[in-house]
Amino acid sequence: MQYQQDVAQAQEIARLVFPLMTRIGIPMNPLNYALWYEYQLGRSEALVAALDKIQSGDEPYDPDKANALYLRYVATPGVEALERIESEVCRLLTDVVQIIIDAGLDLGKYSHLLQSCSTRLESSDDLRSIRKLVATLKSDTSVMAESSRQSACALKARADEIDLLRAELDKVRQEAVMDPLTGLANRRAFDEKLAESLDDTLQQLRKICLLMVDIDHFKMINDEYGHQIGDKILQYVASVLKKNFKGKDMVARFGGDEFAVIVENAPIAGVQKVAETIRSQICDSTLKRTDTGEPLGKVTVSIGYDCLKPEDKPGDVLKRADEALYSAKQNGRNRVELFRRQ
Repeated sequence: MQYQQDVAQAQEIARLVFPLMTRIGIPMNPLNYALWYEYQLGRSEALVAALDKIQSGDEPYDPDKANALYLRYVATPGVEALERIESEVCRLLTDVVQIIIDAGLDLGKYSHLLQSCSTRLESSDDLRSIRKLVATLKSDTSVMAESSRQSACALKARADEIDLLRAELDKVRQEAVMDPLTGLANRRAFDEKLAESLDDTLQQLRKICLLMVDIDHFKMINDEYGHQIGDKILQYVASVLKKNFKGKDMVARFGGDEFAVIVENAPIAGVQKVAETIRSQICDSTLKRTDTGEPLGKVTVSIGYDCLKPEDKPGDVLKRADEALYSAKQNGRNRVELFRRQ
């Protein structure tokens, strides 16, 4: 979403949002604030309707639903563009079908004309009649040729429009599921992939493992060197992750300085090995400022992981991997830990 409000306008919206959230007991976190900020702007009728139910007490506040609303109406760029493009593609495809039907009807008439001329030609011995038949055939052939040419041009024009729309649709969809800073999948894409992995695992019993990766002391890095350097470090860690995972594996920026990786069809020992490789590559790297050449000191990551189980519900494996990550941090950071069952 794009925001053009100046300071005074934003303050006025905040003046409305804070008391409203407090009155209905909505946790005052950035995600919820963004939702209710959008609610006050009123740019999405669907979002306003959904939040009206919470405000009126018809529905209770649900963090998972709030996250889904955020992804749908706030975090995801180009929702309106997607809907417009999809509607336009449907219209164009309808046009194409009609053109083909119309061309088919013309072809049928032309086929009947040829058959009729052929029959009359066989039974005629009059030169004048034959010349008349040939003239008729030539005239109708010219009409049909023009009709075919127009149909072909119309179809070509529709095909060109569809290609442009598909390219625009691909771009919007890519933006909707990509983190612009790192080029990785974003949280929305990760959530969708994890849900699909759960379904696939239940159906095909494939091995799915989830890693949570967090940059150690990242706030201190930002505080000491600034956010631009922090962004460069995020990009570097993202590049190491992308280099070590291929194929159907998904590497995503989970949020802030945290990353998530969904690994398919890998034994848990193999996941452990790759995680250790990533940890050591980042730890052993010597990072420097590009402007001054000044060393940035050691950058390390902590990694927690676990594997999906057939009985898992959405979020179960994520919770376990997150607990393993927490354990890695509690035990000194710059570590890889598997979730330990109590």
